[in-house]
Amino acid sequence: MAVKSNEKTFIFSLVLMFSIAFLSHAQEKKEKKDEPVTALVGGTVIDGTGAAPVVNATVLVQGAKILAVGPAATVKVPKGANVIDVRGKFILPGFIDCHTHITSETDQLEYHTDTNSLAALRGLQLMGFYLKSGVTAIRDVGSPIESIQALRKAQEMGYVDTIRLFPCGYLITVTGGHGDGMHGALAADGPWAFRKAVREMNKEGFRHVKISPTFTPEEARAAVDEAKTLGMHITAHGGGFSDTIPTTMTRIAVQAGVECIEHWNEMEDDVLDLMAQKGVYDVPTLTIYRESYKADDISRFLIEKRHWSQAMHETLFRKARDRKIVMGIGTDAGGQYRKQYPKIYFDEMKYFVELGASPMETIVAATKNGALILGMADELGTVEAGKLADIQVLGADPLKSFDALGKPEIVFVNGKLH
Repeated sequence: MAVKSNEKTFIFSLVLMFSIAFLSHAQEKKEKKDEPVTALVGGTVIDGTGAAPVVNATVLVQGAKILAVGPAATVKVPKGANVIDVRGKFILPGFIDCHTHITSETDQLEYHTDTNSLAALRGLQLMGFYLKSGVTAIRDVGSPIESIQALRKAQEMGYVDTIRLFPCGYLITVTGGHGDGMHGALAADGPWAFRKAVREMNKEGFRHVKISPTFTPEEARAAVDEAKTLGMHITAHGGGFSDTIPTTMTRIAVQAGVECIEHWNEMEDDVLDLMAQKGVYDVPTLTIYRESYKADDISRFLIEKRHWSQAMHETLFRKARDRKIVMGIGTDAGGQYRKQYPKIYFDEMKYFVELGASPMETIVAATKNGALILGMADELGTVEAGKLADIQVLGADPLKSFDALGKPEIVFVNGKLH
């Protein structure tokens, strides 16, 4: 039977569409194949997984990704590759700071005279510090959204070339709760208001969100439910001045289903057990607490009535390690402590070792665990084939001493050599 004219037209259109798609895919493959390869040769790879270091290794980077990793005997350098000799040096993933407020002010005067424009520039400054230090990704857990959006848009449009930023937008708290009235915080009351706040952060383009006490179980559950519905990652401030004892905010947050807790503040052992059981992460931020105690900057109420001390935070860290709770590295150094960046990040890593973690375990906390907390474990955190090429090269062995940390000789972010 003869094919009608309109049927011929449809078949022709279909064939044309598939031909264009095939040619486009072929062109994409050709372009990817033609992308230049950079080869790091001769160095020792500490890949962030906790595996034994690979001596005399080769790492191939093509485009934004790691093409291959392994001993020089098994990974061949392609013809025409840009070869970088890193013999005697150490290749690691870029580090991740899981708790920052990058726009935070340096003092009270700045707080009362601040603008979102200036806050964005402060954030850019800190990101620049970190780029030079081998920290290639950060999570901001509460900043003015206009400042953060300006930074993200500037990155997207190529105005600035810096590290990865994973922001939460506004910190969501309650009226009178922790953070209420601060720049970068949003007060909401009741479960529907918490839902609306999460929806607003999602609408503004954020994929992470943080809640802060004193929330009710209903408010925490509403926030978690909404975040999960929208495919967002949710963390919670762990206790603090706004906590209620013995019904801790940490307990409420963990029972509600948050993915992560910020800080190690007072909590009962059964809450730690619940965190371990549910696979809830934690970002301890131990160093900023130590600095705050030294500066007599911890509330007298917490010290005198609730018996807070640095030993409390350290004890919780040790108990968490015993329970194999996954912990990442975070700083939280705002206000007068901001001047301690970027050193405070590496002080936090050293603190982990002081409290019993091995150097390798601590490097995993700064890399693989950080990626887990970000929800980016499939793409970041380790030097493995197929991962995004966020890499640093150090001149000395970090397993022998952390003194070389923060002084990388080479940094890659998204495959770009800095």
